[in-house]
Amino acid sequence: MSRLPPLPDGRLISRFLERRDEGAFDVLYDRHTPRVYGLALRLAGGHEADARDLVQETWVRAVRGLDRFRGEARLSSWLCAICTNVWRETLRRGRREVELELAPEPVAPGSRIGVIPPHDPIDVQRALDALPPGYRAVVVLYGIYGFSHAEVAEMLGISEGTSKSQLFRGRRALLRALDDERRDDER
Repeated sequence: MSRLPPLPDGRLISRFLERRDEGAFDVLYDRHTPRVYGLALRLAGGHEADARDLVQETWVRAVRGLDRFRGEARLSSWLCAICTNVWRETLRRGRREVELELAPEPVAPGSRIGVIPPHDPIDVQRALDALPPGYRAVVVLYGIYGFSHAEVAEMLGISEGTSKSQLFRGRRALLRALDDERRDDER
């Protein structure tokens, strides 16, 4: 653990860039890795080894580009954007493109879209992990990490409208999966 006093990210970045201060980097790493790892784990569908790889590559790229970080966004947001891009590239290399543009699906009357009823957190995580990558990415970035649709759209290279529709469809798929699981448990 570093002995540096609590400093804002901008000062730590400056110390790291000017002096290659490992203590400054350690503080940045310790401060931001839990959030980046949580995102990576969710994007990777719960696969811990894949999440660790995403985090490692995120930090490698962040260090290479830290001199270009302008501070217009929070460092954690910038790191999450890098992590999301690394994840997308990983999917492409595996020839598993993220399906973000889909034809509209009919909505059943009385659907509970946008409201996820109380469930066991493990059930919700399992349902989230099972979502198609495009749905999962938007649900995680917007619904869990709190990025705006504009930020999600930029991170994923899609339009804001597509972000909104993916969130809608992702929530609906989550509800469907949780309802199916509940029905299976009642049998």
